[in-house]
Amino acid sequence: MKLSSCLTKILVTRVKPSLMAFLLVLTAAHASAGEALETKLSLVNAWVKRPMPGMMMTAGFVEITNLSDQPLALIGVRTAVSKVAELHAMEMVDGVMKMRYADQGWQIAVGETLALAPGGKHAMLMGLQEPLQSQQQVLLEFNFAGLGWITVNAEVR
Repeated sequence: MKLSSCLTKILVTRVKPSLMAFLLVLTAAHASAGEALETKLSLVNAWVKRPMPGMMMTAGFVEITNLSDQPLALIGVRTAVSKVAELHAMEMVDGVMKMRYADQGWQIAVGETLALAPGGKHAMLMGLQEPLQSQQQVLLEFNFAGLGWITVNAEVR
C-alpha cells in the first residue's frame, strides 16, 4: 500500500471521528454557554444614534435586565465601528450637565433593568471608522464581570 493511501485511510478512519467528536463537544459547550447567558441577561431595544454630518462620535443605547440570582456588573463596551468605546454617564454638576467616564461600570441588581438611554448612561463611541447610516446594523459588545462579552445587534437611527 502506498504511503499516501495509508495516511488517507488513517485520517478517514481515526482522525476524522476524533475531530468530529471534538467539534460536537465544542458545539455543545458553546450552546450551553449561550443558553446559560440567556438565562442570566436580557439585552433589548439596542440602538445607536446617527451622528450629525462630520461628527466622528456617537452613542449606543440598550436596556439590560439581570435575570440571574445575583448582582451583575457591566464593566465595558466595544465595537468594530469605532476606535474607542467607553461607558459614560451624564450628571448634573453645579447646575451644568456633564458627561463622565464610568471607570467602574455599573451594578445591575437582581431583577433590575439598567437603561442606557439618551441624557443618561450610555456607550460612548469615539473615532468612528466610517460614517454611520440610518438603519445600518452595528454590533455592540458589552463586558459583564464573570460572564464575559455579550454581543447585541443595534440599529442606527
